[in-house]
Amino acid sequence: MALAYNVEGSGKRTILCVTGLNGHAAFWNGLRSALSDTFTVISFDQRGCGANGDVPGKHTLTEIVADAIEILDDAEVEKAIVIGHSLGGVVAQCLILDHPKRCSAAIFSGTFCAFDWYMEAVGDLRQDLLDGSGPEAFGRISALLAMPGGNAKDPRYDLQGRLANVSRKAPDAVMMARMQAPYGFDRRAELPKVAVPSLVIGASDDLLAPLYQSEEIAALVPNAELAIVDGGHFFPNTRQEIYLAKVSEFIRSLDRD
Repeated sequence: MALAYNVEGSGKRTILCVTGLNGHAAFWNGLRSALSDTFTVISFDQRGCGANGDVPGKHTLTEIVADAIEILDDAEVEKAIVIGHSLGGVVAQCLILDHPKRCSAAIFSGTFCAFDWYMEAVGDLRQDLLDGSGPEAFGRISALLAMPGGNAKDPRYDLQGRLANVSRKAPDAVMMARMQAPYGFDRRAELPKVAVPSLVIGASDDLLAPLYQSEEIAALVPNAELAIVDGGHFFPNTRQEIYLAKVSEFIRSLDRD
């Protein structure tokens, strides 16, 4: 087994949480702890990140998907409910489409179904800052984009704290490679083939994965539920209680179907 991973809880249903660009499992700490009372929850630092910082890789979508499958195999999990946020939601789409027998349900969170012109424009800007000004400038613009100014005074955003404590989450080379992972992604034509219960959660004020992307996923995936919140791109943390309630209700509804 190449990657270290976390397992919390011992419920009969297993949830696999897939993190976005920063690749750190800590993003899910609150949700993992809350859900582990009822479910088995798995999360993992991706290659080059956190506990797996020394694991080399190409940092492509194909690689992250393969790592997720290997983790399920190692944990002896036949099927999992997959929750993916941001880039993790793209990984979740790949898991559902390419490994449908391993997924019992999906939650697509603050993500996108096509890396279109808008996504490229934002991605190019962040890449230019990372290339030209380094990780600190990259971190500042990422924080500002993730936490829209309309709610800058919301203490749950802690935007001032994020800006004051910008730190490098992964080595420059790793982040540069990860930044390229979603370019060219577009599996909209295949989303109508998704055959598992699906919940799509998007934020009305998300600048990194705009709401129209979530709306399109919900329109394309058969019988998908769409939930709209606010809280910026990191709404699973800034709106933790609301997010947990929506995720929990969806998962528990699976037992009623």
